[in-house]
Amino acid sequence: MSKQSLTESLLADSQIADLYQQATRSSFLRLGGQGRLPRETLSEWLSQDRLYAQAYVRFIGGLVSRVKLPVDVDANDTSAALQWRILTMLEACLAGIMRELRFFEEAATRYGLDLMAVGSNQRTFGPNEITRGYIDLFDSFTTQPREGSPRALFDGLVVLWATEKAYLTAWSYATQFSSRSMDFEKDLDGGALRREFIPNWTSQDFQEFVNEIQDCVDAYAENQTGEDNTDARLVTAAAIVKTVFILEKEFWPATAADGGV
Repeated sequence: MSKQSLTESLLADSQIADLYQQATRSSFLRLGGQGRLPRETLSEWLSQDRLYAQAYVRFIGGLVSRVKLPVDVDANDTSAALQWRILTMLEACLAGIMRELRFFEEAATRYGLDLMAVGSNQRTFGPNEITRGYIDLFDSFTTQPREGSPRALFDGLVVLWATEKAYLTAWSYATQFSSRSMDFEKDLDGGALRREFIPNWTSQDFQEFVNEIQDCVDAYAENQTGEDNTDARLVTAAAIVKTVFILEKEFWPATAADGGV
């Protein structure tokens, strides 16, 4: 039997598996897949996701600053090759989030969505409590790393994987409730989710992107085996993933369905 990778071990943990399911199966996603999500609720989520995306830009910059490119040229240095692979992956992350920020603005214009929508628990526009939790997590990686820095590249890669893995799974869940025979024009959001957002976040390209992040995390963990205690690294990764999945669960706005309506 082959040894489990780091990410396989994490998702096999019963507590993490339970949080993962809660984070990726909200009523928001179900109603969105059915075309029954009101435009106002979608605006509330999208306005927060845009703030999340802006913080994600800084987060990726912080991870780039932690990549250690080789000084010497050695074609047989697998560690150096992995650092280059991670840097390339992070470059794709940055390009992708920049496209997404533009996508948000374009879609908001097309479908009459409010990118400064205020949630039911807010008085003025800005990050709500959960979005602030994400921003603080992302920004903890933006400080220039120094010797003994508590925020290592490994930690950041695990955060990155957990967020993107949950995102892909969540929108894939929403597709289960959608049908091509349903008329987009009758959707409560004007078709924004089913016509554009859901296909964007469940595309083959996005799936391959998430798989590459996962492969980089697993390869980096394997490459570091001799430098750190494997069990300690798994404990650290598990704590990070739990934090992300708890935030992700609460990131989806409540809907009428949550009240049993």
